[in-house]
Amino acid sequence: MRFRIIASLAVLAACAGNPATGVESNNGLLRVQYSSGTGTYVSNDVVGTDVHRDENGNEIGSTDHLEARQHSYEWSDWKYFQGPDELDEQDFYRIAGDKDAENKVDMLRASAARKMKIGMPLMIAGYAAMIVLSAVGKSSGNDTVASLGYIGGTAAGTIGGLVWYWGKAEMENRHHLPMSRADKDADVIEECRERRCHKLRGGRTTQTGER
Repeated sequence: MRFRIIASLAVLAACAGNPATGVESNNGLLRVQYSSGTGTYVSNDVVGTDVHRDENGNEIGSTDHLEARQHSYEWSDWKYFQGPDELDEQDFYRIAGDKDAENKVDMLRASAARKMKIGMPLMIAGYAAMIVLSAVGKSSGNDTVASLGYIGGTAAGTIGGLVWYWGKAEMENRHHLPMSRADKDADVIEECRERRCHKLRGGRTTQTGER
């Protein structure tokens, strides 16, 4: 049962592929939208501490007093569009005709896919070895085999899981190239702050050489 669960999860997880869709150009303006603003969150902060002492004045403990307090933070993000339709980063550069940028994103995602393909089998093999060798060691009374299976299998499984997660994070990263590269390939740059936007001309050159 454990093996079936691990295998099923592995198949589902390893299927994460390149998010580029290959959408065709519809002659809409290529737009990069930058958004920024402020957000808030609440955390329990320590606002005071009582120190407890014994009859001789020695510190024997302390009690923290917590209070829910609101904090603010700055956030920023950017998205790619063709007309009103949002694009994946790689699709954006492909439609813009920036082959170098498209290839860079593709190579980074291919590297991410390799990490996932290497990490997942290693994770499965490691945890499977942990289960099998631990069981064999216990059933035979061989503590060395059981210990080897548990320690070695766990280590291999953990390393494999970390490599897979590394690849997955790279694959799901929405921005592999800097904002300046997107500006160069955009017809329109839209800057939004707290939902109030203004537009600027992007750096993309038209077929007639005009800006």
